[in-house]
Amino acid sequence: MLKKLARRSPAIIVASVMVGGFICWLGSSPMGAVLPIVALVSHFDRRSLAIVGLALGLALICSMILVLANSNGIRPLAVTWAVFFAVALGCILVLGATRQVQYQPFGELGALPNTGIQHPPALTEQFLSLVHPDDRDVASQASSRAFWSGFPQIIRYRQLQPDGSYSWAEFRAEPGYTIPDDTPAKISAQHLPWSIAGAVGETAEAARTALVLETIFGTGWAMDTTGRFTYATPNAQTTIGQTLEEMNARLTDADFLDGGDLGWKRIFHPDEYERVAASLRHSLRVGDHWNNEYRLRRVSTGEYGWHRVAMRPTRDRSGRITGWYGMSIDISVYKQTEAALRIREQELSQLVNMVPVHIMRLSHEGKPTFLSNATLDFFGLDESYIQQPDETLAAIWSKIHPDDAPRVRMALGQGAELGDRIAIRYRVRSVDGNFRWMDSRAEPIRDASGAIVEWYAVSLDVNDQVLAQEGLRLAHEELAKATQAANLAELSASIAHEVAQPLAALLSSSEACERWLSIDPPNLDRAMQALQRIIRSGKAATDIVTRIRALFAQSADARIQTDIARLVGDAGQLLDEELLRHGVNFGIDVDDQLPTLQLDRVQIQQTVINLVRNGIEAIGPAATTRTIRIRIKRVGDLIQTSISDTGPGIVEPSKIFEPFYTTKGHGMGMGLAICRSIITSHGGELWVEKNEPNGAVFIFTLPVIEPPAAEIQSI
Repeated sequence: MLKKLARRSPAIIVASVMVGGFICWLGSSPMGAVLPIVALVSHFDRRSLAIVGLALGLALICSMILVLANSNGIRPLAVTWAVFFAVALGCILVLGATRQVQYQPFGELGALPNTGIQHPPALTEQFLSLVHPDDRDVASQASSRAFWSGFPQIIRYRQLQPDGSYSWAEFRAEPGYTIPDDTPAKISAQHLPWSIAGAVGETAEAARTALVLETIFGTGWAMDTTGRFTYATPNAQTTIGQTLEEMNARLTDADFLDGGDLGWKRIFHPDEYERVAASLRHSLRVGDHWNNEYRLRRVSTGEYGWHRVAMRPTRDRSGRITGWYGMSIDISVYKQTEAALRIREQELSQLVNMVPVHIMRLSHEGKPTFLSNATLDFFGLDESYIQQPDETLAAIWSKIHPDDAPRVRMALGQGAELGDRIAIRYRVRSVDGNFRWMDSRAEPIRDASGAIVEWYAVSLDVNDQVLAQEGLRLAHEELAKATQAANLAELSASIAHEVAQPLAALLSSSEACERWLSIDPPNLDRAMQALQRIIRSGKAATDIVTRIRALFAQSADARIQTDIARLVGDAGQLLDEELLRHGVNFGIDVDDQLPTLQLDRVQIQQTVINLVRNGIEAIGPAATTRTIRIRIKRVGDLIQTSISDTGPGIVEPSKIFEPFYTTKGHGMGMGLAICRSIITSHGGELWVEKNEPNGAVFIFTLPVIEPPAAEIQSI
């Protein structure tokens, strides 16, 4: 709270404390303390004043409670303090009501609109009421200059204090719109001298107009007909570091209109003065309006800043020029932005020219207005294309391959007519005389009304890509031929493998029938069983050939609802003789109530026969356990069939299903590949696992598909 004290009146406060203390001692009463309290709170701001008033109010309430308690011991003392608190509170209320100036520090007034930066407030009535009357114009002009130039302006002004005195403070006027973060603020050199002309003569009207401009734009000046200044704002004089007398001082014997120089020459950039002086002399002589841009030196930094100026004459009733008034706006921010944009444009142009892509800009009529360096180099053109767009367009058209020109014209015509983007691939001849493939894209640019104003186009050289694709196509054709030959060989091996199985069974059964008939007496029952197996093997071979013919005729699979358990049992019967001859025990375990499956009976049966026969062949003569078991069970929506043997197992399970891979000396390596293909075509999977303690387990699954009732067949 002590920070709120005004530090300019310590003597008054000390005196109040001494007098109040003396009164308290003399009267043995706290009433003397009212004086120092009033002296202190008179220097408090509104918030501190409210806090002290609230404390005194609470103390008064507590004292009144003690008075009403009717305690004879403390009642007189409570009355004394209640009176003290009441008097002190009344003084504070009177002091707050009669205070004429409410002082608010800048931090409580907020930030300028649209900037978000905390600083002294904008030019509101509340702020101007705290500014010394002689400094209000300075603050107003700084705010105007900040808006028109884009540079924040910093000035010093006298600020009203709570005790009625003034102290110097800084005011930063912001443009009120977004500016680059690195834009420096312009600090007014108010410590430098400035002057006012003793008499303005005939330029009085010009000076009055300059004052109006000064109010709006923060700057204004008046000049007589000979080029001498009769009025300039104090800020203008302190910015350039020249008073009116210094600006109008003659640097040569000749008058300014006769080619002489005045003192304001010293503030001009050496490259600008002669041009500006010649232009100004001409306007002063003939009365033309004067508009110009030039650089002036700032005395505070020594840097040159760009200014845009305008000057107009004032005339009397007869039309004679009596003086000139003008204004200037600092356009350094604009020039810096313009320079930055020019640099960005150059960088973008360099980037465009570095890209190995042909970039073009065309008018709405299709005439080139910009060609990248890559485009110029490709066609052997130079920079004259801008002045000769028709000749350049004709030269480009002459480079297009004759076979592609009609197609390109049609695509461009349709794109221009419909206003759609264009995409086309064609051949064009480069400067070296060789045709190269180009992939071109064009996009229309429209104005606010939707009309096409120009086209942007890019062309990418895809000649190497096209040639590579052509080579790849030829390689694919050669590969297709080789694949066809390999497929034919694979198909031949597959047919031989599939037909060999039933033929081998037929031959085995025929030999068995011959043996049963050759004994004495002949065993007709066994011979009849062998003949039945011969018939089944013959039918199986016939079915295989039929399926192969259907495959080449692109016929649909003959898939019917089949009992998988019965199918596996029939396959086992076909292998009975072979199992018996090799001394292999064979068994089938089937879960109860398995559903029928939609499958090709012949293909699945051949798969089972092939897997069982592989197991028979894997169990060598030296095996101590000679068993093959088939287990059929339901796993979710699948029927799983596993065929296990007690052979040596699989050495390389990852390769066992590859075509032409075999572990047999006489095998073709097609059996398991065909089996997996059949199972996969039925929507299932086939894999191999290790059988414990030895051997392998081939497992395949088939999906359970519930068919319509009309298609279910009982097998």
